[in-house]
Amino acid sequence: MLLKWATSDYSQTCGKTYLPSLPKEILEYSIPSLGTKGLIRDNQIVITSETITSIASYVAQFKTNGVSVTVNGVEQISGVTSNSYAIPLRYTVKAVDGSTNEYTVQMVAPRVLGGGSLRLWFKADQLTLNDGDGIATWTDVSGYGNHIVQANTIQRPVFRMNQVKGYPVAEFRSSNTSRMDLSSGAVGLYVTNSGSVFFVMRLVNTVTGGITLLNLHGGQGREISIEHPNPEYLVCRNGYSCITVSALPILKSHFLAIGSVQVLSSTVSEYWNGIVKGQVPVVHDYSGGSPANTLYLGNGNLDADIAEVLFFNTDLTETDVQKLFFYLNTKYGLSPL
Repeated sequence: MLLKWATSDYSQTCGKTYLPSLPKEILEYSIPSLGTKGLIRDNQIVITSETITSIASYVAQFKTNGVSVTVNGVEQISGVTSNSYAIPLRYTVKAVDGSTNEYTVQMVAPRVLGGGSLRLWFKADQLTLNDGDGIATWTDVSGYGNHIVQANTIQRPVFRMNQVKGYPVAEFRSSNTSRMDLSSGAVGLYVTNSGSVFFVMRLVNTVTGGITLLNLHGGQGREISIEHPNPEYLVCRNGYSCITVSALPILKSHFLAIGSVQVLSSTVSEYWNGIVKGQVPVVHDYSGGSPANTLYLGNGNLDADIAEVLFFNTDLTETDVQKLFFYLNTKYGLSPL
């Protein structure tokens, strides 16, 4: 039946015959030992874990509509074959007619990146709330327990479901002076002046009065802000000065994975969906930040929907930056801008 279908179900254009493309896709992918399911987007599959601190070899389970699956010429048997995930894997799926389709499978474990320097990791999809609920506590899943809270019900950001590729967000609005804080006891937020910060968010609007995305250590501490009225990404030393990195206006009403990497008191780079948008000198020294061991997300003037936040207390290498964006872009359906 396959041979009959392949030779009789065709179309003709300008005298040329085109056979239909035969199935050769990976439909599902998971690693049961980690309890994690692969995120598939086009020909990219990302596996992530909140808990692992080193990447090893694992056995994957997968479903395919092809006739065979190989990695570097080695046949893959679902639930049996083990591979090292230390580097990206190239899966080749073969159809019945011999044509092939290639997938890139990459494991991205944020706790591994930057030599284990992840100190904040907030994910809206980790919250177990109903649509429209106020967010009283947002648990930090970095492993350092830097959880943020808002006791005032009026000032709580609101949990909104199905906002970006089916994932929820925390809705911060200036009309409610939304913000979340850790007033003392934050762990490991300062090691050197280097630091890497990433957000998946949709900017709604800018307002006067200073728009803070994230502040670490209060006065003179590290701060990531948004300019008004031109919505530009700012890297600041709170109460001292801000650096406009790319000078590009952040797109409003559009989800974006945006972040920055500061190298000591030397340079800072800005990224959008993994693409470098600018790099400038920076002289900010955060060693005098006080009160120490505090943080807040939003300062009451923020109008944005936030799906995910990560902070590393070091400058990530370009390799690690791209691994992180591979995860964020695949998860949230984002493309290079």
